[in-house]
Amino acid sequence: MQFPATAKEQDVHINREQAEIAHAKINEKLIDYFKGTLQEQNVQANSAEIPISIYTPVDVNTSKLVIFFHGGGWTVCSRKTHQTIVNMLADATKTVWISVEYRRGPEYQFPIWWNDSYEVTRHIIENKQSYGVDSSAKVGLAGDSGGAALSSINTFVTRAIFRTFPKKL
Repeated sequence: MQFPATAKEQDVHINREQAEIAHAKINEKLIDYFKGTLQEQNVQANSAEIPISIYTPVDVNTSKLVIFFHGGGWTVCSRKTHQTIVNMLADATKTVWISVEYRRGPEYQFPIWWNDSYEVTRHIIENKQSYGVDSSAKVGLAGDSGGAALSSINTFVTRAIFRTFPKKL
């Protein structure tokens, strides 16, 4: 459920803009470092379109895939603020990395970011081949700060759910 903006929420929007500007400045020399392909897509989750960025490096290893959740306390940062680190990790590991956006507070309340991240994770796992990896590819989850919390709980939950279906993650 989305609520009308309050004064505190307007401050969050200003903080988001400042984070985007600061990260763009910090990363400007590294942004063109990634030589693979970048695709932007949306995944349907909880009656919302959740944006994802798919990083496929040159000479990719199609036996692995990593799903990444950005940090920012579930309020401030975004896929854009974490683009350079995901670029570098995709290149270094020669692995497809998918960076997931999720709806953030205070506009949205807990557990919406967990629900979004779970639904997108489940969709990606069930449709691995459409993201350029083998059907038997191993899937890892990663993140920083709030994104690390999302990746850890999603690892626990999806491992329990997919233990029987599909047989291989």
